[in-house]
Amino acid sequence: MMKRFFLSMMALAVAFGVYAQTVQEAYKDLMDGRVDKAQTSLEGLLAKDPASAEVNYWLGQVYITQGQLHRNSSWRDKAKEVYTKAMTSTNQNPLIVVAVGHIELLEGKTAEAMAHFDGAVLASATKKNKKYGDPVVLNAIVRANAGGDSKIGDVKYAETKAAQSEELMGATPDMFVSLGIVYLKGGGENGGPAKRAFEKAIALDPNFAPAYWRIGKIFESQKNPEMYLDFYEKAIKASDKFSLSYLSMYDHYKNRDVNKAKEYIELFIANADKDIETDYFYADYLFRAGKYQESLQKAKDIEASLSGEKFAKVNKLYSFNYDRLKDSVKAMEYMEKYLAQEDADKIEGEDYAYMAASYLKVPGNVVKAETMAEKAIGLDTSVAGKVIIMDGMANAYTTQQDWVGAYKWMARKQQVKPDNSARNLYFLSDAALKAKEFDACQSIASQYIASFPDQPQGYIFKSRAAIAADPDTSKGSAIPAIDEYTQFLMKDTVKNKGRIIQNHGYKVFYYLVKAQDYQKAIDAGNAILAIDPANAYGQMAISEAQRLLKANGGKATSAAGGNKPTAATGAGGSPGKFRP
Repeated sequence: MMKRFFLSMMALAVAFGVYAQTVQEAYKDLMDGRVDKAQTSLEGLLAKDPASAEVNYWLGQVYITQGQLHRNSSWRDKAKEVYTKAMTSTNQNPLIVVAVGHIELLEGKTAEAMAHFDGAVLASATKKNKKYGDPVVLNAIVRANAGGDSKIGDVKYAETKAAQSEELMGATPDMFVSLGIVYLKGGGENGGPAKRAFEKAIALDPNFAPAYWRIGKIFESQKNPEMYLDFYEKAIKASDKFSLSYLSMYDHYKNRDVNKAKEYIELFIANADKDIETDYFYADYLFRAGKYQESLQKAKDIEASLSGEKFAKVNKLYSFNYDRLKDSVKAMEYMEKYLAQEDADKIEGEDYAYMAASYLKVPGNVVKAETMAEKAIGLDTSVAGKVIIMDGMANAYTTQQDWVGAYKWMARKQQVKPDNSARNLYFLSDAALKAKEFDACQSIASQYIASFPDQPQGYIFKSRAAIAADPDTSKGSAIPAIDEYTQFLMKDTVKNKGRIIQNHGYKVFYYLVKAQDYQKAIDAGNAILAIDPANAYGQMAISEAQRLLKANGGKATSAAGGNKPTAATGAGGSPGKFRP
C-alpha cells in the first residue's frame, strides 16, 4: 500500500513538472475550495512559462470550476482560450489534448471529445506504459467525464480509464473522487459505487478531505445525520482548510443550534475565497439568528455589488426575511423572482416546498401552492424528504385553518410513511373531522380505539364524526359509535356522568322523534335515570314515550306515514324538548 501511495504521488508530481511545489500549492487550494487563490497563483506561473503543459492544464481546470461556481459560460470560454493557445505552446502535449476534449464534452461535442481522449492516450504511450498510456492522461480523462451536468460523461469509459490508471499505480485521490462523481451522475442508486470510489481516494491519502466530504454528502442525501456529520468532521480533521465541510456543518446546524451555526459559518468564511457567496452565507446566518433587518441590509449590499452579475439566491434572502417580518406578499414575490432567475438544476426540493408555503399565506394561490409542492416531492428521492414536504404543506394549511388541505396532506403523508402513534392519530382524526371527511375520521378513530383502547380520544372522534355525518339525526347511523363511547365512559360513571346522559339523550331524541320507536326511547330514558334518578329530561322523555306508546295502541314502533300522534306532531309533543 505504501509503495502504491508513493507511486501515485510521484505520478501527481510529474503532472506538476518543474513547478512541483508551487503548482502543488495551487492544486491544494483548488481541492480545498480556494479557487480564487489557485487562479491567482496559476496565472502568475503561466506568465513565467506559457509553455508549461501542467500550468496550462490546471489553470484551465480552475476556470472551468469558476464557471461551475458562478454559472457563467464566459469562464469556460477562458479555459478554452487557454487550452487553444497551449495546443501550440506545448506542441500538443497529451494532457492539453485531453483538456481540449474536456471543453468539447462541456459543449456537447461528445464524438470530438472521445477522439481527443483516445488520441491523447496513444500519444502518451511509452515503452514503459505502452498498454494504456500515461496515468496522468488517464486521470485527466476521468476528471473530464466528471465535469458538467448528469448528461455529460460516459460512466463505463471513465471507469475503464480509472481502472487502467490504478493498474499502472498512477491513480490519484482526486481521480477517484472524480470517478465517484461520474457514478453519482447516474442517480442515487449509484451511491454504493461512488462511496467505494471515494474510499479508494482515502486509502491513497487519508488526509484528502474532499473524499470524506463527498461520502458525507451521500449520507446527507439519505437523511442520515449521524453518518454525514461524522464524515464532515473527518474531512475537517483531514484538512482544516477545506471550507466546504464547514459550510455543510453550518447547513446542518442553521435550523437546530444558531450558536454552533455561527461557529461553522465563521470558519467557512475564514477558509473560503472572499466573494458574494461568503457574504450570502453570512447574511443567511444573520437571518437564522433572528437579525432580520441586518440580514436584509446585507442582501441589499450584495445586490448593489453585483454589477450585472447573476446571483439569484439574493432573492431567497429577501423572501426569508420578509416572511419572518410578516410581509407575506413580499416574501412570495421575492421567492418567485428566485425561481424565475435561478438555473433549474440548482433549485432544490426545499425551495419549491417553501414557495408552496409562501403561496398559501397569500389568498388566491392554492393551485400554485399545490403545483410547487408536487415539484418538491418529485425532486426528493427519499421517503423522509417527501414526508417533510408533506408535513410542511399540512402545517401551512393548518396555519391558514384550511382543514380540507391540511387533512389531504396529512392523509397523504400517512400513506407514504404510516405513523400510528396516539399523537399522530389524534391530529389526523381532528383534521379529518374539521375537513368534514366523516367516514375517514371514523375509520381513523376506529384504528385509534384498537391501538389505544384505554384512551378516550378515539371514542370521542368516532362519535363526533358519526353524529356529524347524520346532521338531522334521521338515519340513526351514529348510534353504534355513541354506544361504543358510552360503554367506555361507563368505567367511571361519576366522572363521566354528564357525557353519558348526553349520549343517552341523543338516543332518546332519535327513537322518540325520528324513528318513533317508543320502547327504545323508554329504554334510553331509563338509562339516563339509572345514572341520575332525578334527571328531569329522562323523566320527561319516559313520560312522553309512554304516552305515545299508549296512543299507538301499545305498539312499540309507530307505523311509518301513519296518523298517530308523535312527539313531533301531536298531543302537545314538541321535538325541541327532546333534542340531544
